[in-house]
Amino acid sequence: MPVHWPSEPRLLPLTGACVSNQREFKSLAKEEDLARFGVVSSPVDLLVPRQAMRSRGKGAHFHVWSSDVPTNSMLRLSEHVIVSGPELIIVQFCGSLAKLDSLLDEHARAVNEEKDALGLIGLDEPPVVDNPHERDSIERLVAATVLACEFAGSYRLGTASGDTRYHARPLMSKTSLNNVISSLRGTTNKVRATKVSQLFLEASASPAETSLALMLTMPVAFGGMGLPFPELNAIVDVSAHRGQLADRDKVTPDLLWRDERVAVEYDSAEFHESLGGRQLERDARRANTLTACGYRVLRITPDTIRSVADVELLARQLAHLLGVVLERPDDVQRLRRRRLFSMLMR
Repeated sequence: MPVHWPSEPRLLPLTGACVSNQREFKSLAKEEDLARFGVVSSPVDLLVPRQAMRSRGKGAHFHVWSSDVPTNSMLRLSEHVIVSGPELIIVQFCGSLAKLDSLLDEHARAVNEEKDALGLIGLDEPPVVDNPHERDSIERLVAATVLACEFAGSYRLGTASGDTRYHARPLMSKTSLNNVISSLRGTTNKVRATKVSQLFLEASASPAETSLALMLTMPVAFGGMGLPFPELNAIVDVSAHRGQLADRDKVTPDLLWRDERVAVEYDSAEFHESLGGRQLERDARRANTLTACGYRVLRITPDTIRSVADVELLARQLAHLLGVVLERPDDVQRLRRRRLFSMLMR
């Protein structure tokens, strides 16, 4: 069983006690069977405490981590192998930055493409322009939030050699992520990771569920619909109605706004195929039980949310049931909404 490390905040050792260059990594790889820990591709990403130790090779990429390693944020897999825990992975992911030149080049291409598109349909108007730094920051925050949902959910995305796995044990929670964040100094990592902790949802059961929930709840400034956060796969006690309106004691809708008694059931084809043909029948029974017990239930499929307009319609329906008013996006936010949809829903 992995053991958490370190027992108190500490800096990475400078020399001797950790691999700090390509030659040392090659030596370790010969002594230690990394494949048994799931390390089956190259390069391997490693942390070093100083900029002078940073390097990139075929076997390993060395990244600088000069701050304290937070308490229990890593896992010791063997005497010589320690890996970042899920919370520290999120924090590290939040520190990545794009190069300015590539950002500006991509921005210029996007503006020119929109100009061409407007010209093709005969519109003589300026293209909608988004700040490239803001766009990059939002996209990185969204990517980190999607990863956090997976780590705090019950699925694991497949790799090139395997399918997505369901019914897995959650690897982290909001509490465990916030515990790691609280021990960090004020850096880009901490600021972004704090935002991720506010945006991600626990207990997602599938990638499709994560995408839909984030599309509905991400701030309008990010391109989302800005709806209140639901609970995912939360238990609803219907035991009082057993034998009359219910054939079980509890049900777990995909998305639940408990106080408003509103639920969404998402019939995701990928998820249901993985669980067998009877899952759709079980979902129908669950939705019927909730409805009979006084919940307002919306049932959707991938076909009902194929476009931004489809998701906006769903958001308006939910806002009506929840008694909230949706914030109207401006032109830039509409552009971000299309991008967010492309990131999450396709």
